[in-house]
Amino acid sequence: MTKEIRTVEFVVLPASKAKATKMFQIAGACRYVWNHFRERNLADYQAFKNGQAGRLQTSYFSLGVEFTKLRHETDWLKELPANPIKHTLKYFADALGEAMKGKKKFPKPRSRNRHAPSFTLPSKENFAIKKMDRKYSLLRIPLVGWVTLTRRGGVPYDGEPKQVVLRHDGHRWRAFVSYELEVEKRDDGEVLGVDMNVRQIATSDGDFYFLPDLEKKEKRRKWYQRMMARQVKGSNRRKDTKRKLVKVSRKIANIRKDWIHHTTREIAEKCGTVVVEDLKVKNMTASAKGTVENPGKNVKQKAGLNRGMLDTAWGEIRRNLEYKCGRLIEVNPAYTSQTCSCCGHADKENRKSQARFLCVYCGFTSNADTNAALNIRRLGMAQLHGEGSGIKTVPANREIDTRTPHG
Repeated sequence: MTKEIRTVEFVVLPASKAKATKMFQIAGACRYVWNHFRERNLADYQAFKNGQAGRLQTSYFSLGVEFTKLRHETDWLKELPANPIKHTLKYFADALGEAMKGKKKFPKPRSRNRHAPSFTLPSKENFAIKKMDRKYSLLRIPLVGWVTLTRRGGVPYDGEPKQVVLRHDGHRWRAFVSYELEVEKRDDGEVLGVDMNVRQIATSDGDFYFLPDLEKKEKRRKWYQRMMARQVKGSNRRKDTKRKLVKVSRKIANIRKDWIHHTTREIAEKCGTVVVEDLKVKNMTASAKGTVENPGKNVKQKAGLNRGMLDTAWGEIRRNLEYKCGRLIEVNPAYTSQTCSCCGHADKENRKSQARFLCVYCGFTSNADTNAALNIRRLGMAQLHGEGSGIKTVPANREIDTRTPHG
């Protein structure tokens, strides 16, 4: 047996305007604390980047000491629970540490208009959950009181809740409860290669998973965006259009999230080890517009391709596979779509079209994405073999130089 953390999403029913208002106040305080410490550390970070100062104190403990002083100096902060607001500095400390290492940029300010209201109840000392029946549970939030949690299908786990994240999606509050469970250790012996493409993913066993058609909803979202651009800021009509825009955007996100969860669950049920490409999505989706001196080519086509890649949410698929499968392996994606999974011959002429693969060396034909998934699986198997894995099936060394090419 092994322990795992699994998160379940609930809809929150605050039951009164006073409780909902208090939740928004806590989320606003978290945003205020983030921006306050960002401004406080910005000058020191710039001095560090310019070599004029040493490293900043980026630990959660050191920031927590400063937060205690701030809370004593700010009357309205004293009226709100300390731990959920203080935990914002845990996220800020992690972001600041990444910036100090050069992996990410300095944390951006949090805006009321651009960032969803949210806060975290970090440990079981800060909340309590009571299961009422199959569909409803109660959650106690400090200085807010008891609110109702509901979910279609009820609570799927009997494990111990460890943390709760509350977030407002523009329509209602949602609670993401993390449970610690005792589960049987999963067998990671079966290996499956996964090739992620624009609006679809393919697996090495020949299966395909297509993203649902979102064209109508995407057109509706663009329509509302154009309407907002023409309307006067602060007007009632613009506010009404914004509500409609938020609603259709939420539907698109929910459809995509539902597809990702169902697809990754089906893949996880078929294998214990999944092999994916180590894709640099940020680089792949960079704009092609170039500069004034060196303008880019096919900018409109590249922008459409970028939207397709981002719509498929490769990073979210990878994250779901990572925690649902026993093991996830990343391999170099170079030439996986041009290499024959039968003989190992790599040639760009093998890829006859977006969907058709025909090896010019041995004549092997297959769906191009299935062939790429088989190559991804082969690379993952080779990596496992190098680690001394107990998996018996390993790729054989292919000798293709002595073979007579077809044709």
